[in-house]
Amino acid sequence: MKLIKDTEEFIRHAASSVVTIGVFDGVHRGHQAIINTCVSRARERGVPSVVLTFDRNPRKVISSEFPCVLTSREYKFELIESLGVDYTIMVRFDERFAALAPEEFCREILVEHLNAVLVCIGKNFRFGAGGRGDVLSLADEGKRLGFGVGIVQLVASKRGVISSTLVRTMINEGRIVEVTDALGRPYSVVGNVVKGHSRGKGLGFPTANLRLERDFCVPKDGVYAGKAVLGENKYLCAANVGSNPTFGDLENVVEVYLLDFEGDIYGESVEVEFHHRLRDEIPFESENDLVSQMRNDVSSARALLEKP
Repeated sequence: MKLIKDTEEFIRHAASSVVTIGVFDGVHRGHQAIINTCVSRARERGVPSVVLTFDRNPRKVISSEFPCVLTSREYKFELIESLGVDYTIMVRFDERFAALAPEEFCREILVEHLNAVLVCIGKNFRFGAGGRGDVLSLADEGKRLGFGVGIVQLVASKRGVISSTLVRTMINEGRIVEVTDALGRPYSVVGNVVKGHSRGKGLGFPTANLRLERDFCVPKDGVYAGKAVLGENKYLCAANVGSNPTFGDLENVVEVYLLDFEGDIYGESVEVEFHHRLRDEIPFESENDLVSQMRNDVSSARALLEKP
């Protein structure tokens, strides 16, 4: 079984480890609780903490349908490592890996590759071919192979237990404040600035039209207040998600207006954080009506984002 990222360094330095396992897309507060437990238990034992994750969502291999992405691979690693994890190890999730029986997964991955002395997981954890393994079978394998199992309680929000699926649902519904609470940070997407219709410039609001770098989850159509990260700088912004119905466009896009910014950023990479939903996207009878609303949107975005 081929493991990648940090594996060689881990093998050189670790005779044993405390491990947690998961896709961890979004690294939401539920994930953080599990990873924090892994880190603290590892420090108690004086051994490295290891997050075992995958190079793709397993549903891309085992199902014809798979969810949109909450975090890029690089950002996921950054978030995980910010929690104090010693090693993030990524496994190539292919057909062979998907076919591993639960007992094979425990022997080959947890014992032979990672020398696990403790595995920290959420109470709803499933693993192995067909998802046949659960917390009880993991504990049974641990007794047989010599590792313990630490079960971490799930973290709840007003909408229920926090999960990547719930976060995607809330993004799709435009519930951005609830998304921020579930993630413990604002939700963001990353894209490259490409040529659009250049209407915004003519209306006095030059917008950056983004081609997203990944199949990110995109919030419900509407106008949002947020922040745009451009290089080392961060700007307040108003973002429109949708098809510009006033002009009869068909393709959905993400357009961003950076407050207090002037310059040509075509080809640049921009990260857009969504902080507040301002309104639905609606058609206007005239360009003057649209410009008037855009002024109101920018004013509302500034007031919300500059609020202490």
